[in-house]
Amino acid sequence: MSVDMKERSIARIAANAEALTTIHQENVSIVIWERDPLSGLSKLKLDSIANVRFTTDVEELPNALNNALDDAGHDRCIARNVLHSDILQLANLFAKVMRTDFIEIRLEHITTNACKKFHTDYVTARLITTYLGQGTQWLDGGASDCDCDDPHNIRQMQAGDVGLFKGRLWTQGARAIHRSPPIEGTGEERLMLVINPARLSDEI
Repeated sequence: MSVDMKERSIARIAANAEALTTIHQENVSIVIWERDPLSGLSKLKLDSIANVRFTTDVEELPNALNNALDDAGHDRCIARNVLHSDILQLANLFAKVMRTDFIEIRLEHITTNACKKFHTDYVTARLITTYLGQGTQWLDGGASDCDCDDPHNIRQMQAGDVGLFKGRLWTQGARAIHRSPPIEGTGEERLMLVINPARLSDEI
């Protein structure tokens, strides 16, 4: 299957999930899968749910995710079903691309600036999507191409977009530089999913 792709200095931007596999190319540090926001999620009551964080074997993910959403206070409703289905899809895609059996899932309600400084994550790679609110900001160029205290090449994912970012533990190629959008004090909220490779012994 062909991949409709726009090229950047270190990024690949495409309209389909197949592009995520290009993260293995040495000159690629970021892959963005552009897609529409998921419908129905605006009905989620973010103030009444806790953050989700757990590590699991991919085969156990459906049950583990259901239990985690229950524990976090997500009511059984259409919005929850949409969220559950999408997280399963993205987690399985990530595990396949990264060739791993164990993953860490984080689903976070964010009202602050969170990781407001541009940085590279201490992982091999990380998948990020924002379900509600502003998406993750990233730099279109490597660390040697910009002043990260005053960057001139900021790009931003939109709600629904899926980003795959190379981290510090990737053995070859450029690393992705990104940050959370600064929203503290604006009244804005974000619902963000993060998926990392993990081992069960790493769970905290």
